[in-house]
Amino acid sequence: MKNRFTGWILAAVVLVAAAGLLFWSYKNHHDDLASQASGDAAIKNPAKVATEGGEPVVALDDDVQDRMGVKAEAVATMTRRPQIVAYGALEEDTAGEFILRAPLAGTIQGASGKTWPAVGEILPDGARLGQIEPRLNQTDRLNLNDRLASSQADVEAGRASLTAAQSALARTRTLNADDKNVSDRALQEAEARVAQEQAKLNGAQQSVRLLSAALASNRDASVPLEIPRGGVVVEVLAHAGESAESGQPLLRLARFDKLLARVDVPAGETVAPGVTTAVIVPLGNDARPLVGERVGFAASVDPKTQGQPFVFRVTDASDALRPGLSVTAYLETPGAARTGTVVQRSSVLWQSGKTWVYVQTDKEKFARREVVLEDPASGGWFTRSLKPGDKVVTRGAQMLLSEEFKSQIRVEDDDN
Repeated sequence: MKNRFTGWILAAVVLVAAAGLLFWSYKNHHDDLASQASGDAAIKNPAKVATEGGEPVVALDDDVQDRMGVKAEAVATMTRRPQIVAYGALEEDTAGEFILRAPLAGTIQGASGKTWPAVGEILPDGARLGQIEPRLNQTDRLNLNDRLASSQADVEAGRASLTAAQSALARTRTLNADDKNVSDRALQEAEARVAQEQAKLNGAQQSVRLLSAALASNRDASVPLEIPRGGVVVEVLAHAGESAESGQPLLRLARFDKLLARVDVPAGETVAPGVTTAVIVPLGNDARPLVGERVGFAASVDPKTQGQPFVFRVTDASDALRPGLSVTAYLETPGAARTGTVVQRSSVLWQSGKTWVYVQTDKEKFARREVVLEDPASGGWFTRSLKPGDKVVTRGAQMLLSEEFKSQIRVEDDDN
């Protein structure tokens, strides 16, 4: 009897435990389903997409717009003359070139603790690279005396030219300040002339110092190798430890903050007479177009294009561009001015080989509209595909495109 009672108790315990396990399993499964349903609701597409007037329209309420950071602004009106597109490449401006030459015959010695400059290295103004141990004979001394006399004459001529340029600059400044009797461009040219003459004078004075030091030195003395004007080393023509002759090129340096852009207008096309500037867009730098100042026509015509060859000088403050880089130039052509708008770069979307923007058509509606980008403009593109006053999305355009496509995917899944 006692064994039977004990068996009943054990059976009851097993049944209670089994019931508890069943209840626990049911509760966890119920919680998982609730969590999944909650997650599905959280990620449910907040956008409503429809087609209105042939354009896809994304509808978002104000709260969703704020969370997504969507912002729209009215496009600005712009009037500009017709433009033509020309292609070309950047070239080195030889005006920014400097060649370091051996001031006398001797052996090149590098600066203590420093390596001899290499191609691509940037050297500052006045950098001392080392020295040259002189190797002078009577002929060399006569030659140095002749060069010293010539350099001293260059110094005197440079001083006279600098004085004349400074006087011309002072007159130009006075006339420019007096109700613009001369243009700002003329003032800039006068300032550039003073800077150019000053650089020539500095170079001549440096030559006089080096030659005087060479003549005053004995066989064991050395003459410093210094560069009055720095830049990027583009060619190394001699190395430390080598013997050099007087006047031999040692290094060639260039500055790339100013470059030339040679572009060829397509054959048969006409450029507006008297065009002085062009918008220059280096390859891969669409967001940072440059203004090119016309230098003149190129010396030769490209046999492949047979079009007018123009040369423009461009200034790149970042000093990141290099000769050989492809460029696109936009030059004004004869014809009536066009009226359009400017669309910001952050507004433009590239999809299916076309360019689009989102236009806010209502408080909670954004229509995706195709636009044709014609010319680069400050901060964006000139286009005639929009009307002045259209509110174009400047921030969050990519988010709207994603929401539009997510809605299409959801509809396809629902159909399946």
